[in-house]
Amino acid sequence: MRSESSIEIHHTRFILRSAIASRLLLIALILLWRSLLSPYDTSASINPSCLSSSSPNSPSPPASSVLFPRIAMAIEGSIVWDSVYFVRIAQCGYEYEQSYAFLPMLPLSISLLSRTGRLRFDGSVAIDIRDLLGFISEAVLGLSGYVICNIAFVLAAVFLYRLSVIILKNREGALRASILFCFNPASIFYSSIHLEVTRVFKFGNELIGRK
Repeated sequence: MRSESSIEIHHTRFILRSAIASRLLLIALILLWRSLLSPYDTSASINPSCLSSSSPNSPSPPASSVLFPRIAMAIEGSIVWDSVYFVRIAQCGYEYEQSYAFLPMLPLSISLLSRTGRLRFDGSVAIDIRDLLGFISEAVLGLSGYVICNIAFVLAAVFLYRLSVIILKNREGALRASILFCFNPASIFYSSIHLEVTRVFKFGNELIGRK
């Protein structure tokens, strides 16, 4: 009979794989439906210049030509609903009254990641995602937001399992709850640039408080 620790490790690995698989499946479904149907929300096309030219991430002339303009356009076209506000705040700061309805943690994280988005290969060759998608463009900010939210979702699935074990006193029930969290009709919001990312901190804080 396996020990409690080995069961927890096995379940945690299974949840990590399931969470990652659910995100890949979701991305595939999004690409499929966007290729077949036109988006209902057209707010992605509304992207005026920042009111202040001194904004930290206001668009600047590219240092070199954008290598993947179609990918950049696809990312920009996917920024809709509340994501528009989070990316706008990361790019231009709080400009309008309605912007204050959105908390600063996610835009700040997006802004910081977009400035440090450098990929290295073989320890010598470096490629900056700003050269691939456009210097401090909406595409870079959007990609940074997607990375943050999807990593946070994977962590939230693990934290939910551990919290459920404490509350339910049943590892199998906690495992099923975490899998349902990964695969549910509303899970698209967990991969969008939305405040659902804060669930990872909610589950983490609950977990720490109950230990």
